[in-house]
Amino acid sequence: MQKNLIIISILSSLLFFSGCEVHRIAIQQGNKVSPEKFAKLKIGMSRNQVTFVLGSPLLQDPFHQERWDYIYYKKPGNETVKKSRVTLYFDGDLLIKIDDSAYTPEAHDEKYMDNGSGIIDDTGGKVGPAQ
Repeated sequence: MQKNLIIISILSSLLFFSGCEVHRIAIQQGNKVSPEKFAKLKIGMSRNQVTFVLGSPLLQDPFHQERWDYIYYKKPGNETVKKSRVTLYFDGDLLIKIDDSAYTPEAHDEKYMDNGSGIIDDTGGKVGPAQ
């Protein structure tokens, strides 16, 4: 009798906890470069203008002062990690090159943000700055 009670309580607790999922908080780090802000970047802008548009860069290497890196990392709960990177190159005070090869607008765009239920794409495609 006591064995049956132990087995039933173990099985019922396993059944109860099998439906539970551990909640994980969303982690955001770095510079959020929205598609709207990214579209404002223009070759020939000064460092002050870039800082006004995007804010201070996350990485400013003292050995490569002509390069600024805007890195963004988002881990939304139990979903996959979203990473994005924009690298800007300067010659003196002027912006000469924008490397957006690792830029993913959907990691930044508020239209794509969710409440833990997954990515919401109401446009049917990738949204980003005009090419």
